Amino acid sequence: MAVVQISKIQLRRGRKNSGSGLPQLSSGEMGWAVDSQELYIGNGSVAEGAPTVGNTKILTEHDSLFEVAKTYVYKRDDGSVITGPDATNPVQRTLQDRLDDIVSVRAFGVTGNILQDATTLLQRAIDQCFLNNGQESAKEKRVILYLEPGVYTLQNNIYLPPFTNIVGAGKDKTIINFTGSNKTVFTTVSDESIPNSYIQNGDYNTQPRGIRVEGLSINISTETTNALILQSCRDSVFRDIKITGQWTTGDSITADSTATNGIGIGLYSFNGGIESVRNKFTNVEVYNMMYGVVSNADTNDNQFSGCHFEEMGYGISLGKDLVVDGDVAAGTAYGPTQYTIENSFFKNITKQAIYVGAGNTNISKNNRFITCGNDGGSDDMPVTSVIKYDTVGNESVGDYFSRTKILSYTQGTIITGNTIITSGQFTLDVTDTSNIRPGQIIIKESGTGELADAVTGTGIVDQVISPTQFSVTLPHTVSGTFVFRIESPIITQIVYIPEVQGPTNVEWGREHNVTIQDGTNLTLFRLPQTIDQSFDISYTAAALEGYNGVRSGTLNVTISDALDSIVVTDDYTFVGDSPGYDTALKLDAVLVDIDNDTVFDTVLIKTYTTNPLPGNARTNFKFKVRAKQA
Repeated sequence: MAVVQISKIQLRRGRKNSGSGLPQLSSGEMGWAVDSQELYIGNGSVAEGAPTVGNTKILTEHDSLFEVAKTYVYKRDDGSVITGPDATNPVQRTLQDRLDDIVSVRAFGVTGNILQDATTLLQRAIDQCFLNNGQESAKEKRVILYLEPGVYTLQNNIYLPPFTNIVGAGKDKTIINFTGSNKTVFTTVSDESIPNSYIQNGDYNTQPRGIRVEGLSINISTETTNALILQSCRDSVFRDIKITGQWTTGDSITADSTATNGIGIGLYSFNGGIESVRNKFTNVEVYNMMYGVVSNADTNDNQFSGCHFEEMGYGISLGKDLVVDGDVAAGTAYGPTQYTIENSFFKNITKQAIYVGAGNTNISKNNRFITCGNDGGSDDMPVTSVIKYDTVGNESVGDYFSRTKILSYTQGTIITGNTIITSGQFTLDVTDTSNIRPGQIIIKESGTGELADAVTGTGIVDQVISPTQFSVTLPHTVSGTFVFRIESPIITQIVYIPEVQGPTNVEWGREHNVTIQDGTNLTLFRLPQTIDQSFDISYTAAALEGYNGVRSGTLNVTISDALDSIVVTDDYTFVGDSPGYDTALKLDAVLVDIDNDTVFDTVLIKTYTTNPLPGNARTNFKFKVRAKQA
């Protein structure tokens, strides 16, 4: 077989980045750039049909498709969106630029698999994105670091420098599973930090700031771990975060809230000029932490909105153990101030849901408090106030407390009437038992029959037998007919510990509703007695049965602790039946000592009905309370 020799094919070659650079190649001629390892072919002339004169690059293994492919155009097929100067010249970007807009932690080897220890990898991702090569202050470096759905296991502190921007896929989708103890999941640091050497505080221009953490859950496996500590952090945003710890009701609570563990969110300051200030927490949930929020320093203007705090020792504790000494340099000059806590929910908080020990101009507004301040018990066993202010200048406006209904007016007269009883029997017949519960007290007002306790004329409800009959715990002692009323045992046994305690103004968040029955010296509702205060009770009393009329007014109750005295005024207007119906209902208030410790502890608001109101008169009484506490 003949052998045919083929001559060697030569291409034009040279250096692209030397001299005049890549020359214009002839039509179809190929050129090889030796220094950049790039291959080109000449376009040819326009006369030949080429769209333009020039060289076209041929892709090789040395090229990055992301760098050369300008294929991304926003809304390419949507003619209504023009990204460039006109519809035919859109802005094109490389795929590399487009994909780098949001950085996934997976680009740093973080998988989101619970079995992977992501501590070092996640910190590396944060450092490279937000604390790298002295570029941390460059605005174009402030990217979004995205945590894909998954479970990220961490064992040690994660440090957040200024402008850290971490976004997860949402609560219970992106989950931080923290297994370390005596640690903090996230701690803010200044931009004076370098990777593996983190500095807290800084000065005003370098302190932690502009941080955003959003859309993730933090599950803590030990009771001694903190979730989020802001050290001299300002102007940052934390939202859609769920924090779950291991503290449960009945566990010990560190008396000093400067404790270094068991804190959901901590806010601290280096000094009066480098503070945690203007931070916003929105839709943040905190469960099972010893302290939900703690600040024991000069911090101010931090906001909590739409947050949820449940099952913890204290909810939000501001300056609880802080000694204010006027020392600006130490950050102890005035304490936490100008906090706004609004539209949030507190449930099963063992001690105070909100405690301000030092600081002022803090406000609790339109929050809901369910079974708080009861040491884990129910609302009929109060132990502490729900909100406590130790300093002047803090407020509670429009807050709702589940305690109010239990301690204030469900303990009033439940039902009144008359019945016939037989000695030795246990039952009583009434017209309606729907409001009667076991444990309530039956009080004889007049008549010949006698209940079990002939001295006090009282009995205790045992069971509700039917819609018209109930039984008592002991048999009746004397047969006969008598007039009675039924009240809850709270009225005589439980001190009304106030919802809000301290030198402050309080406005109840909701209007409440009770029924006034015919009779004298009947308790309509109760109020908490604290030192030197007054209540303004705005009310509307509308006839339900027996007469016609509407009465609208303000009942003022002023209490002097030093004098153990109370003054009541009732300013009202009346429209309805006459004569005499406008004055036939009287309201009064008395101080009582429920626990027999020689100190008045509860206020009873009393009603007295007289002629011409008939015996079946019933009145719907709606009221709202404002309190001023000195």
